[in-house]
Amino acid sequence: MEISVELQFSSAHHLPRHAGACRRLHGHNYRLKVTLAGFPDKESGMVMDFEALRKKVWDSCLAEADHHNINDLLENPTAENMVLWFWERLEPELKNLKELVLWETPDDSVRLRKP
Repeated sequence: MEISVELQFSSAHHLPRHAGACRRLHGHNYRLKVTLAGFPDKESGMVMDFEALRKKVWDSCLAEADHHNINDLLENPTAENMVLWFWERLEPELKNLKELVLWETPDDSVRLRKP
């Protein structure tokens, strides 16, 4: 069984190793989907409370990213590197973390899934 929550945040960044327009400072309204795998707890009937999951994601990584320059956190903040950075912060907090999907635009996303 899998459960998911989606959170939105806004950040600025520039890609120092990119030859195109994204080399210049710009911003995105990102969307992050976090998926956990597991079975419901016998007592609560939940894999995890959705609001508790949202809070843990926000506190573990998005609070640092929202309305900040991601270059202050990562030297080369591509969407791929951002999702790896999120995973490194979330996996110790969410042992049943299964997948992260980060949308940089409504049409462009990166997916990281535990095998």
